Amino acid sequence: MRQQLKHLYEFGPYRIDPGKRILWRGDDTIPLPNKVFDTLLVLVEQGQEVVSKDDLMKAVWPDSFVEESNLSQSIFLLRKALGETAQDSRYIVTVPGRGYRFAERVREISQCDDVVVESHSVHTVTVEQPAIPPKKAALTTRLSSRLRPKPWKSLLGAGAMAAVAGAALVAYLRTHRPPTLNEADLVLVADFVNTTGEPVFDDALKQALTVKLAESPYFNVVPDSETRKTLVLMGRSPDERVVPPIARDACQRAGAKVVVGGSILGLGDKYVLDLDAINCLTGTQLAHEEIKAPSREQVLRQLGQLIPSLRSKLGESVGSIQKFDTPIEQATTKSLPALKAYASGDKKRTQGQEAESIPFYKMAIELDPDFAMAYARLGTVYGNLNQPDLAGDYLHSAFERREHLSEREKFYIQAHYYENATREIDKANETFKLWTEVYPHDFLPTNSLCSGYVETGQLDKAIEAGQQALRLNPNHALAYASLSRAYEGATHFAEAKAICERAIAEKIDSSWTHQVLYRIAFVEGDDAVTQREIDWFKGKPQESVSTYLRAKAALSLGELRNSRELFQRARDIALDRQLKEVGIAIINGQAQFDAEVGDSYEARALADLSLRTMPASTRHNAFAALALARAGDSRRAEILLNDLNKRPNLGTALNNVVFPSVRAAIELDRGNPAAAIEELRPALPYDLGTDAGGTTLYYRGLAYLEMKSGKKAMAQFQKILDNRGVVAIDVYWPLAHLGLARACAMIGDVDKSLAHYREFLSLWKNADPDLRILTQAKTEYEQLRSTPTEPASRR
Repeated sequence: MRQQLKHLYEFGPYRIDPGKRILWRGDDTIPLPNKVFDTLLVLVEQGQEVVSKDDLMKAVWPDSFVEESNLSQSIFLLRKALGETAQDSRYIVTVPGRGYRFAERVREISQCDDVVVESHSVHTVTVEQPAIPPKKAALTTRLSSRLRPKPWKSLLGAGAMAAVAGAALVAYLRTHRPPTLNEADLVLVADFVNTTGEPVFDDALKQALTVKLAESPYFNVVPDSETRKTLVLMGRSPDERVVPPIARDACQRAGAKVVVGGSILGLGDKYVLDLDAINCLTGTQLAHEEIKAPSREQVLRQLGQLIPSLRSKLGESVGSIQKFDTPIEQATTKSLPALKAYASGDKKRTQGQEAESIPFYKMAIELDPDFAMAYARLGTVYGNLNQPDLAGDYLHSAFERREHLSEREKFYIQAHYYENATREIDKANETFKLWTEVYPHDFLPTNSLCSGYVETGQLDKAIEAGQQALRLNPNHALAYASLSRAYEGATHFAEAKAICERAIAEKIDSSWTHQVLYRIAFVEGDDAVTQREIDWFKGKPQESVSTYLRAKAALSLGELRNSRELFQRARDIALDRQLKEVGIAIINGQAQFDAEVGDSYEARALADLSLRTMPASTRHNAFAALALARAGDSRRAEILLNDLNKRPNLGTALNNVVFPSVRAAIELDRGNPAAAIEELRPALPYDLGTDAGGTTLYYRGLAYLEMKSGKKAMAQFQKILDNRGVVAIDVYWPLAHLGLARACAMIGDVDKSLAHYREFLSLWKNADPDLRILTQAKTEYEQLRSTPTEPASRR
């Protein structure tokens, strides 16, 4: 008999055995992937000290270079295993800009095990020691060595020693085989070979397999858009089915390591399904699974039975499979026809055809009214098509059905629910960020994060996220659209144009890329390109949006009558195509901008039309209230605003941008500029966002002018001029020149004032001559120009 001394750690209800690499909660073991266990051990051994991200990565991955996303994923999985979230932080505290700290008090336990050779009794003695003291030695060296198994010294006889060593060797070889896949390795999902003659299996089985592989953070699945592009490079049609022998060639060309595909064979009323995983380079079969389905209705369920074993053979850990294994009919749908329709909708979106994808998703819902992801996709599409109320309805339906979905799909629904239903953009961005940490190879959350940062005016972050999204999926239209919008918002027009032109060259351009190109061409005075973009939109579902952009551009030049015709045409196109919300948004936009240039009568009439058409829409009613306030009807605007404040789900933009703008406009109309400044305080972080669009900066500038604070007014108007991408075709661009001219005159800077008056009058050289704001500007300019000034030496 010999006694072995081992060290355990306890915290809360948990106990860790570092030697056996086991985490217990009470009597239950909690399976952890190797790197997640290592992460826990590092944090626990440091007590309550902060461990930097760099030190953690060096300790857990001592022999390889990994990105920070690997650590974020381990922290997420560890928190999940311990039953906490990033918000409650009972055990793991994120220290911004530094790293992580273990918050719970840890006790180190020394345990003596009596290992008896001839007897079968085991005796243990437990001795508690104080909490782990801080250790200041070189962290990465000490911790890396701590994570390596200790040499096993034994007093057993030589024969027993050899037997144990042999068993240990066998166990080691079984459990330490090199993984078939590494984390960055790409997996291409091929089409199923369908010999049944039943088209319902085309696309549907591949979609289900893709969803189940993408559910796991272990798999880095080649996006379908990349596969289609690879087919073109192979001289084939992008719509050709990717089956053997094409699949292996496409896999190699796409830079993937493994191709996973399958087949389905009909045997009377029964079906035989199989799955294969093939090494793209060598052709070696890495895994094979086969199963029978007694009926067509059981095909999806049986396919789901094959996938966990396939994932295991490709190197995914048991713990990971257990955590990320939602029944296939819950992760997708029980209906094969619904799944086929859903897959067709996704294909359209990949090609940038948002509006064209809608009928397929609606068909999927008709075939399966509980298809949560089909509702979610429709909500996202309608949000992208500027129909937020309709988007919110579909996302509410998805949110109600999310309970049994996979982690990845829950992320998708929750993030878009916050984005387009409750409209809590900051919450949506937080969810997208967490999604990127758990699924670092998934381009969708990174791309959505880019759009979310554009919406909230965090343009540097938007560019960074957009660049990463494009790296992850350079063959999806949304990646180009989002990054080009981020560059445009940041006034990096050359970069925005380059991204758009690249999308066109790759034949994955969308309406967003052409909107960006139109706005930049207008700013740069490139008439040929503006006409090219106008022509591109003709006859397309987004033609109303393009006509609306032209109307705004005309009004920004003071061409009020021309803009009215274009606004009316844009509205008619939208309503003719049943895009009701787009039509109302056009009406409210025209009303707001007409009020800014002094056409109060038309602004009130348009606001009334908006309120009559969609009286239940909180968002559209809020913009109607803004137009009324700027048109001088502050009493009605206030009554309307008070009613809107009582409604639910107001969201980030309404609470922090639109409502403060309405209140500021009311205070300006009543001659209370200081109150207007105070009302705009919540909007400060969002001044460069899409909902502000120059409005909050302009109103703040007007308020400072009323207060005779020339320098403060200059700062607001100058910020508009410094961020042309935010107001590329809006009336606030020329009006900022006029505001700056007035502010400069107020502080006595006559030369600069005259320069900005001339810039405004030049921009409005073809404006309707009877516009009151134009006649006022001309009068002010002439008066200032004729006023004698003192020589510079006497100022």
